[in-house]
Parts: sequence; C-alpha cells; structure tokens
Amino acid sequence: MTDTPTMERTELQSETVSNEGAIPEDLTSPQRNQEEEENTNKANVCDNPNSPNDVKSVGTCKEKEDTENDVTTNESASVSCHGDQVPEKEGGDGERSSAAGTSDDLDPYAYAKDGKYTTENFKIEVRNLPRYAGFSQFKKRMVNQGLTPHKVKIIQRDNIAFVAFRCEEDRQKALEVLNSHVWKGCSLSASKSNPAADPLVKKRKEREESGAGSSQKRARGNDEDDEDLPVKDRLLLAVTPLWNVPYEEQLKQKTESQKVVLGKLSRAIENVNPGLGSWVVQQRKQYDNMCCKLEDITPSPILNNYRNKNEFNVGISPEGKEKTIGFRLGRYRGGSCTVVNPYDCPNLPETAKDMVRIFQTYLEQSTRSGYDTEKHQGHWKQVTVRTTQGSEVMAMLQFNVQDLPEEEIDKEKHLLLDYFSTGPGKDCGITSLFFQAHKQRRPGDEEASYQLILGKEFIQEKLLGMTFRISPDAFFQVNTLAAEVLYCTVADWCDFTENSTVLDVCCGTGTIGLTLAKHVKKVIGVELCHQAVEDAKVNASVNGIQNAEFLCGKAEDILPDLVRRLHGTELVAVVDPPRAGLHTRVISVLRKCSNLTKLVYVSCNSQSAMPNFIDLCRPTSNKYKGAAFRPVRAVPVDLFPHTRHSELIIQFERTQAT
Repeated sequence: MTDTPTMERTELQSETVSNEGAIPEDLTSPQRNQEEEENTNKANVCDNPNSPNDVKSVGTCKEKEDTENDVTTNESASVSCHGDQVPEKEGGDGERSSAAGTSDDLDPYAYAKDGKYTTENFKIEVRNLPRYAGFSQFKKRMVNQGLTPHKVKIIQRDNIAFVAFRCEEDRQKALEVLNSHVWKGCSLSASKSNPAADPLVKKRKEREESGAGSSQKRARGNDEDDEDLPVKDRLLLAVTPLWNVPYEEQLKQKTESQKVVLGKLSRAIENVNPGLGSWVVQQRKQYDNMCCKLEDITPSPILNNYRNKNEFNVGISPEGKEKTIGFRLGRYRGGSCTVVNPYDCPNLPETAKDMVRIFQTYLEQSTRSGYDTEKHQGHWKQVTVRTTQGSEVMAMLQFNVQDLPEEEIDKEKHLLLDYFSTGPGKDCGITSLFFQAHKQRRPGDEEASYQLILGKEFIQEKLLGMTFRISPDAFFQVNTLAAEVLYCTVADWCDFTENSTVLDVCCGTGTIGLTLAKHVKKVIGVELCHQAVEDAKVNASVNGIQNAEFLCGKAEDILPDLVRRLHGTELVAVVDPPRAGLHTRVISVLRKCSNLTKLVYVSCNSQSAMPNFIDLCRPTSNKYKGAAFRPVRAVPVDLFPHTRHSELIIQFERTQAT
C-alpha cells in the first residue's frame, strides 16, 4: 500500500484480480472472495480482516464476519471480512469451469474455451486513465455513459483497467464508447482483453515444465504453505500463523502494525488538508510520528478455542483422501486446493471440531462426492459451524446440486435428518441444522437460501448480560468475550449523555447499539442484511429495550433522509463496517451532518479503511460539506489471538463547529 489516498481506495474497492487482469469472480473459488486474496477459510472468515471477500455494499452483515476471518481458518484459505462471512457472497462461485481431467489439464485458459459461461470472455482493457482514478469514479463514469460493467480492476501504477461485461453486446458497446473518450483531459483507449490464466492450472503447468513435479517447493508469498513442512505445521501457519509466538510478542507485533497505519494516516492528512498541517506536525512530534495517541492494545480475555463461527471446505487431503473436511493449506491462485482436518487449530472450540468429525463420518458413507473447485464438479462443498458459550450449535451444509433432480436432493436432506436425529449424529448437540442447495450462479443470481432441516432457526448468545439471537447469515463477532471488551471501549469513547442519539452504522444484529441503549435517549441502527435486522429487532424486544430502531438497506441510501430527520439532535455515530469500509457517500453524509461532532470508527482492517479515515479529515468541499474530523485517539483490541489481525478503534472529533 502506498500513502496515496486514492490508490488505497482503489485497492479496497476493486475486486480481486490476478496481475494479468483477471476478474476475481471468475478465477477464485466460492470461498475466496473479497479482494483477497488473503485467504483464509470460510471458517475464518469472521476473524480475518484481511481475508478475501468480494467487496460488497457497506453494512453487509455477512461481509463483516468474513473480514475478520483470518483467524479461524487458514490465512491462506478463503476468508471473509467483518466477522460474518462474506466470502461466498463475493460472487464468482461457479462461473469458471476448467477442463481438468482432459488434455487441457495443463492449459491455464481451458476454462474459457470449454463453452461454459465466464465473464472473462467479455473483458476489455482500458488504457490512459487519469492518474489516481479510483474504482468508484471509473465505474460511475462508465455507468453515466450507458455502460453496464460487471467487474472492474484498476492497476493504478500503469493507469489501466480491466473491465468484464456480462455479454459480447455489452463489451462491444463499451469499446465503442470508451475509445477516444476524454476523461479529466485524458483520451482513453479500449481494446479486447484475453481471459486471465487459471492460477491453479498455471501453477501446475509451471511445475510440470520445470520438471519439479509436485515435490517442488512453492514460492512463499506472505503466508503460503511450505511443502517441506509437516502438514500440521502448514495448517497452523495458514490458519494461525502466530501459534508458536508468545502472546506478549503477538500483541507487540499487532501494535506495531497499527502504528504504521496511524503513521500513514498522519502523512495523508497533511497532504490532503493543509489546514491541519500544523496540528499534524504537533501530533507527530508528540506521538512518535502518528496522527494521535495510540493506547495500549487490549488483549483478548481468551487465547484458545474462541472462534464461534468457522467455515470448512470439503476437498482432497494431502494424502489423496477425497471428501476431507477442514481448511485449505493454500490459496487457489497459489496452486493449492488441498484440505486438512482442523483438529490441531488452537482457535477452534471443541464443539466445532466435534461437528467436523461427525460430518466427516457422514461424508465417508455418502454416495455423493466432494466439490472440485477446479472442475466445478461434485456436491459437498462447505460446512459452516456456529457455536455459543451456552453449548448451542448451528451447522450449515452447502451442497452443490449440479443436475440432480429434486427428488434426489430431497433424499439427501432426509438422509441428513435421519443421521442427526436418530443416527450416529444424534448426540453431537446440534440445535440448528441447515441445508443450502447451491447451484452454479450466473451474474445477477441470488445466493441460495438456507433450508432448516432440524432444530431452531437461530442460536442465542449471551454478551454483556444480554441475549442475542443469531441467524445463519447474521454478523456476530467471532470472539464473544473479546467483543465484550471491544464494546465496553466503544461505549467509553462515545462520550454520550442521556440526551444523545446513537447512530449505529453497519449494526449487524444490533450488539453495539443495544449495549448502549440504556445509557442514551435513542439508538438507530442501519444494516444491509435483512436477516440481521430482524435479529436486531428481536434482540431489542428480548432484552426489554424500547428506544432502539433498526433500518434495513444500504447505509448510503438510508442515511441522507435519516440525518435530515435527526437534525438538531445530540448525535453520536458508531461505525463498524465490513473490511472494505464505508461507501464514500456515507462519509459525505456524515460530514454534512452538522450536529454530529463525535464519531467512533471500529475497523477490522485498518489498512482497507484508510480511505474512510482520510475522507473524514479532508477539508470542506462540494463533496464534503461539513467541517473536517480529526483523529483524537486510537486503541487496538485483539479479537484474533494467534493471527496477525486486530480491531482498531479510532475516536474522531470535529475540528470546529459547523
């Protein structure tokens, strides 16, 4: 990441693509979405702020969990962002289909030639973009010209972009419109672009051509697996890379990481807002080149067995055993789809491991095969397990139906019901069992819904003496005990009074707002995930809270009218967005709200949220009409022991009354 604000925004809002211009949706497996490739398994999606998930609209509960998920699964596996899994929603789940198993086994482009749908076949390359052109700006520019881009990847260092469309007609229109189109003084050029290479097949081909075969040692990226290590060590390095580092040292590393972020922010503020220049200089002198004071990191009250949401892949083990449930040892783009049982992972609770063992037994007797992410064949794909401190267990089984008739799918559901109600799985303690009939999706298709097979439609968790209902897709922090510490800090930093109205942006199931409700006049939560909003409403009722209101929709769509309605009230904002941060329109609305003088930002990935931090501090302009905010203090909170991730809370205050 550079210090340039625009570049950071591009990285976080563009979708994951290979260096060759691949559009993420087409080249990543369903579990890896987001920008990605940070990878961790869906199981880890929740703890991994840097995990790969598609960049979605602000406030998605699912996105949140995914973001924090590095922790729980491999960092090299797919993961989501904010605490909820965002990975599958990232799209691209079954778009690409390679021709593995034929003479095309070593052809990285076979997937684009086999006649199956992929937007990689409708891609263009656009050159001579204005310097620092951002993802949102470019996409908006294309839409205003009547174009319908499906996936966009900007490579700012070269001032080029790759854009995929849904069909050839849309691509041809884009070529006509964008060629010689003048934008900010730059005359654009557009041409057809070839599909990107399938990273898994490409890696296989490189190994074959080098003569090294499968024994060749992979080049390690950040945390890619080293084939010379025992499988157990590779798994631990992928899921919990700091597993063998003393906890005090882990905290030091996380603190240093956040210091770097606050140092970058100080330089960025100085660049974009000269009016704060003297203030920034003073802050940097006082706080070791940072823009504000960084409080001592708050450790997690629990170091092991803390993850309450884990997503497991079904794949082939290193020994060749099919239908193995666990975490991937590496990323698809790194040439690995190998899956290892998660039993040695220290951050998983025993109840989750028990569910894996039980379902592993079921798979071994099942006549249905595991899902092959390369060939897009097979059925059993993923198992998500959510657990509570009160021993409730929810399992969500993802099954790719392929071309099975409905009666065969129903038969599989009945087999599951028998297994977990009267068979070997009856004593596993499962309280909610869901089945998701997953299908190959095309652009615009919605994710398949969960079908309840056994038990309740939700689980319940205790947090700060309150009871919270959690539905399958709803966001809930993956480390409950550490979340209590996080929310107490947020409450302390809000500086509210009994007359305050708290605006809880990206509220999930309402945890932050509801824990504050008894101290303030009113709480208003905004959340994109409908299921989470319904949970939040129930949670308010169950806990006897009557001064909380929850609204469903994109924050950028809801906030303008809401802020006008709240004009004149004593307003405090708490934002806890997915990894990618808030939409720029949300920042613009918050800036314009003159009665909002304090804002507490909770970030699960402070690097990705940097554009938000910068926009809050920009000088007044047509886009940002209110007075600038400035960071007053920050504190890391460790929700993900044994990983490199931590939450960062930053308190912002207005520079002046507006």
